[in-house]
Parts: sequence; C-alpha cells; structure tokens
Amino acid sequence: MKNTAVTLRPMSANTGMMVSGIDLREPVPEAAYREMRHALCDRGVICFRGQDLTPAQHLAFAKLFGDVPPAEFLKTPDGFPEIGIIAKLPDETRNVGGNWHSDHSFDSHAPLGAVLLARELPESGGDTLFANMGSAFDSLSDGLKEMLRGLRAVHAKAQSWHADTRPDRAVDAAELARVDEEYKDRICVHPAVTRHPETGREILFINPTYTSHFEGWTYDESRPLLEDLFAHATSPENSCRFQWDEGSIAFWDNRSAMHYALNDYHGQRRIMHRATIYEAGTA
Repeated sequence: MKNTAVTLRPMSANTGMMVSGIDLREPVPEAAYREMRHALCDRGVICFRGQDLTPAQHLAFAKLFGDVPPAEFLKTPDGFPEIGIIAKLPDETRNVGGNWHSDHSFDSHAPLGAVLLARELPESGGDTLFANMGSAFDSLSDGLKEMLRGLRAVHAKAQSWHADTRPDRAVDAAELARVDEEYKDRICVHPAVTRHPETGREILFINPTYTSHFEGWTYDESRPLLEDLFAHATSPENSCRFQWDEGSIAFWDNRSAMHYALNDYHGQRRIMHRATIYEAGTA
C-alpha cells in the first residue's frame, strides 16, 4: 500500500523538514497527514521532491490543510483560479518574493501557508530560504522577550517598495507615490509576538518586507530594533536553504516562518505554481 511510511528528515537545526516516502498524487492517509501537519507547524516548512502533480492534484493536496481562495495579484492556469503563477522571465530583473517576508502580513488574517510547486527552473540559482520565527523568539534574552510581548507592529503592503533599495528592486519616486496611494488601505497592526494557533508556541511576527515600525514609535526609533531582530531571525543557525528540482514542493507555515526567493538567475526562466491556504473562514 502506498503512502504508509512517511520519512521526515530535518533540513537544519531549527528550520525545515524534508518529507519522503509519499506520493502526493495518491490519497494521503490520516496518519501521514498528521505527521506532515505537525512537522509544518514545528519546523516552519516541509519540502518534497519528485512530485509530478497536475494542477488538480496540487490544489487537492493544499485543500487538505485549509481553504484555498482564488489567487490575488497573479495570473493563473486555465481552469484553476486558486493557483497563482509565480514567474520570472529572461528579460525581467525583479522577482516575486525577493526579500525576507511573511505573505500578506499586511492583512488582518494572513494565510496559514502556501504550497509552492516548481514547474520550470533556471539552470542554476533560484533557491528559497526559510527562517523559523518560533525558534527565533525562543533564542532571545528574557528581557527582550518581555519587552516585545508588549509591542504591536505596523505591517503595510506599500512598505515592500520602500524597504528594498537594491538596484534590481528599487523604484523611482513616482512609482513609490503610486503604490502608497493604491495600497493605502492594505495596512494592519499585529502583536509583535503571537502564539501559533496549533502549537501554542510564541512566534516573533515581524518581517523586513512589510513591517514598517512599532505602534507608538516613530519609524526611525523602530528601525534599529527591527533590523537587529531581522538579522537574528535570518541567521544561518536559524534558517535553511532549499534547492529546487522540477517537481519539488515547498510548503511553508506562514504563521511561523519567513521565506526569501533568491533572485540570482537573471536572463533565465523560472515558473512556479502556488496555492495559498487560509484557515477556514478567514480568507
């Protein structure tokens, strides 16, 4: 019988779990599902190789974990509005997700996570990094933990254009003004420390792309502490790196992990399919 012996192997000390011994084209037994869900919540991301899924199979697997609404901001395959196409073409320099972030943290209900499937890959490059924000919080000093528990952080979609000034991502003043106006309502304040809804673990819920400042603090006052926390969370000891093959899957828990899509393959083509999952009733 298929899918009866799932194997889990840590990808690093704190972040990521490789899952093998399962074919996601086949029904997933309850025991295997629970093992994978526990690993997802605990390690922040679970990864698979050799999963040649159709869009229907991709969507069916994602729906085991929650609701999958239509994709926002992205093109989709014919007949599958829930699957967003993450594409970078040879003539493009800016990629999607090319900085540390948690998806949609600027919304009141951020996604549970996302199942990303590799369709076409560059000859080299295009890896994805992940960081566990539970272990990031665990390893802070007791004094800093206590202070952060009392803070709330402002998350804004437009902040992503302001946060990254690297040459391949920077935009001009006119574009900044446009996105500030277009996304002025895509802003939300979250506690800087949340609790994972399934494990109860405390999570450092901030990210470099969308978190602009702490509520009640100025931007300039907030940045030194935020930058220190970002560096701490994304240290090599608290992160892992996933090198893709066609048919590979990375499934991250957006509540407890950040991720970063490396943009080191200019002039090449990279096509990924993403199903974004929400907890029931929150999309």
